[in-house]
Amino acid sequence: MKTKLWMLALAFGVVAVDPVDAAAADYYKGKTIDIIVSYASGGGYDLYSRLLARYLGNHVPGNPTVVVQNMPGAGGVLATNHVYNVAPKDGTVLAAVNQNMPMFQLLGGKGVQYDASKFKWLGVMMASNSLAITWHASGIKTLEDAKKREVTMAGNGVADDGNIYPRILNALVGTKFKVINGYTGTSDSNHAVERGEVDGMSRAGYYSFAAQKPDWIRDKKINFLVQFGFQKQPELPDVPLMLDLVHTDEARQIATVVTLPTAVGYGHWVAPGVPADRVATLRAAYEETVKDKALLADAEKAQMVIKPKSGKELEDLIRNAAKTPKAILEKTAGILEW
Repeated sequence: MKTKLWMLALAFGVVAVDPVDAAAADYYKGKTIDIIVSYASGGGYDLYSRLLARYLGNHVPGNPTVVVQNMPGAGGVLATNHVYNVAPKDGTVLAAVNQNMPMFQLLGGKGVQYDASKFKWLGVMMASNSLAITWHASGIKTLEDAKKREVTMAGNGVADDGNIYPRILNALVGTKFKVINGYTGTSDSNHAVERGEVDGMSRAGYYSFAAQKPDWIRDKKINFLVQFGFQKQPELPDVPLMLDLVHTDEARQIATVVTLPTAVGYGHWVAPGVPADRVATLRAAYEETVKDKALLADAEKAQMVIKPKSGKELEDLIRNAAKTPKAILEKTAGILEW
């Protein structure tokens, strides 16, 4: 019966419009959606968000303009606090912040003015293992080399991978990394490594790295010392996992806590307070966008891998992380000096 009515409507040039979509179209028409990225331009969070921005508006009813705004500072805390507390709660501001932000709050990080369990996740474009790498001219080719002398590493702030992983490695496996903080983002750290200002760096997202610096991998300009993830990156079968380097229950639990963000990856969320119907609209648009053939074609050209996850997967992940024993969280926070 419904099919007959729909065909009859078509015959008369009338097609029913979902009232929810109609309301969303009325709301978003002529508006701008800002994606707040917690790093300077040129890094993985920025590149993936700019790719998203090119197509998201096509899938949001009303076809709003979507732009990226960079807000680096404090390893992502500045941008996270801004979206959570200051930015409009009307569905026009998305966050693309450091994947460590939920863990940073869980461990009692300084300056936190947000509750990650209340983020309204739209989804994830890609997640892959994080890495500790050194420049080919540094003289540090393996993790064992990094146990023999001080190794300088570029850092972007206390909550950034550039600070977290070297500290964890020092505490759990006996390396001698020294983090030099003050770099504004991944691109800045890349330049520091190339100029020889530091020996290396830790960074999120193998696939983002491969897209941003393919020559580093192709021409063997860097050494992969260790990877952080729950399974080895398929492209790095011979690079040890952090979880395989620890042998006590306590050390393994600590390593698990700091590995959790690698499953968050390049995700996007809106703040609590955004009306539920707009969250639903944005989630649906996000899911359609990451499957958009034009976006996937652009991603392939730029050697950017798309491996989406749903917002619900992210919410479940963060809830599970909150079940970590308090003693382990306190020990981890102490290592990171949070």
